[in-house]
Amino acid sequence: MEAALNDVIVIGGGFAGIAAACRLAGDDHRPLLLERSPRLGGRAGSFFSPDRDESLDYGQHVLMRCCTASTGFLLRIGASRAVRFQPTLSIPIVWPKGRTVLRSSPMPGVLHLAPSLLRYRPLSLRDRIRAVRAGSSMSLRRIRADVPFAEWLEERGQSGRSIERLWDPICVASLNAPARAVGARAAQKVFRDAFFRPDGADVGFFTVPLAEVFDAARRYIEGRGGAVRTSATVEKLAIDRAGVRGVELSTGVTIEPEAVVSAVPPADLARLVPGDGPLAPLLAKASRLRWAPIVDVHAWFDRPVLEDEFAVAVDSPIQAVFDVARLHGRARSEGPAHLVLSQSAAEGWIDRPVDEVSELLLSALGDLFPRVREAESLGTLVLRHRRATFVPGPGSERLRPRAVTPIPGLYLAGDWTSTGWPSTIEGAIRSGIVAAAHAEGRLTSEDGGWEEKRTARRSGSASTTG
Repeated sequence: MEAALNDVIVIGGGFAGIAAACRLAGDDHRPLLLERSPRLGGRAGSFFSPDRDESLDYGQHVLMRCCTASTGFLLRIGASRAVRFQPTLSIPIVWPKGRTVLRSSPMPGVLHLAPSLLRYRPLSLRDRIRAVRAGSSMSLRRIRADVPFAEWLEERGQSGRSIERLWDPICVASLNAPARAVGARAAQKVFRDAFFRPDGADVGFFTVPLAEVFDAARRYIEGRGGAVRTSATVEKLAIDRAGVRGVELSTGVTIEPEAVVSAVPPADLARLVPGDGPLAPLLAKASRLRWAPIVDVHAWFDRPVLEDEFAVAVDSPIQAVFDVARLHGRARSEGPAHLVLSQSAAEGWIDRPVDEVSELLLSALGDLFPRVREAESLGTLVLRHRRATFVPGPGSERLRPRAVTPIPGLYLAGDWTSTGWPSTIEGAIRSGIVAAAHAEGRLTSEDGGWEEKRTARRSGSASTTG
């Protein structure tokens, strides 16, 4: 048994757990972050590729300017330069027969997109006008019935072509599901907070592999008295009537903290607690969340092949493509180029052989960007994420638990918890901050108070036993 020198144990080293640990460390607590894999990051992690002599992200992630918790987190850990935001919203839209740009204008409110939508060539003029009207309705009125977003759009005159060529690309990119699968309220959240605000959807690109962000977070935690352990597997939580009493590791050691933040997916949490315990109803609800896959294809070429840093495709098997070498400041005018083709809502791709995925997507890439056919391919790497994010379908908010649990001292974080945000980096970071705040409340409200306990620890009263 180990009487923890750390106030709070945080289980899970993804964005949610890291944000919780950083909040605690920044508030002069001493968290212990436990991550079972050899590296931090969870589903948003990175790995080093010896073949490429560089770190590669498992997924291609972006922020939007409305992601204020994310930018605050990066500022806290000294990594604000890891993201570069567009000066104003500008999204290149490509299809086999053309290209346009969805961009912001100086007009106020939701109208800032109206000029661009009225020139949106993938749609007829009639559909463009109706799209502006639907956007205005969504920005002005709260959607009360949580029906499928496609149903809400159809009721407001959106044609199948409009949904496929305008609304779906945005839903798939931000919610990992098409309009027919997401709830109207979840979609409204994205459009209201991001796209219908003049600066809300400005895209923020990571300029470094995410491993560098996690390294900065680790330095922040450890520099303030906290600790981070990777390759540390939690076997179970010791729970009694009074609350969570300990965290048992696979090594047989049990650590006794004063509070625990669980920042792991619901299926992993279910393995740590008794199946018939107080969390059973909560976990039963969470098990009804539907998860969707993402497939990313890293592709290298001997020369630059894209006109833009990134682009979104319509009328193509490709959804979005990013010039990673350019985004990371490694591009040269003569090449080579490193692209990531990001396929969200990838149910149709997740089980295909990797060679087939590469062949089909590179062929489609050549249809969109003729330079691809002139360039020499230097190889591809297909990464598959079967449970990348949960799908915010109609009624899914009722399945997401809050941070405070029925077990005293145990708090939940993760993008699947009730944050009001979809399954994103922003949602994960917000959940970690909220869970950490509740843990801090427990520390300061217990008998003797946190300051007294901290003083006792520093005077050497804490002990460790085998």
